[in-house]
Amino acid sequence: MKKSLFLLSFIAIAITGCTNNTSSETANAEITDASTAWQTEVQPTQMPASMGQPTYQAPTYSAPQPVATSYGSNTFNTEVVGSCQVVRDGANKPIYSQITKGCYSDSSYTVGQFDTLYLIGYLTGTSAEQIAALNNISTTTKLKVGSVLRVR
Repeated sequence: MKKSLFLLSFIAIAITGCTNNTSSETANAEITDASTAWQTEVQPTQMPASMGQPTYQAPTYSAPQPVATSYGSNTFNTEVVGSCQVVRDGANKPIYSQITKGCYSDSSYTVGQFDTLYLIGYLTGTSAEQIAALNNISTTTKLKVGSVLRVR
């Protein structure tokens, strides 16, 4: 009897716990007039005076004026070194774009007045560092006109 009473009370509690009792809960929903909640058309209003339309002013451009620039004399000095044609500008700087790289094929090179290790390396197709190493000098060593350098 105790078992059946215990079982019966357990089933009663389980059924009570599983039932859905919504009577104590109330849904709070506020109903408003549908005609004031949604408007299908845009209502026109006056724009405030502080929000006037901006005015656009096109920028004024002046036509570019030709500038007369003097580049000095467009004279180029050309000298032949071995089988190479060395083109230099008015300041005696080589114009590498007009010199064929690697055109010098002899094993020694005689230094000219405005020659540098970089020019000699360019003419021989090597680098200034390689020319300096062959001659036991630094790449910053000032070359003397008439000096003979090994290039191969």
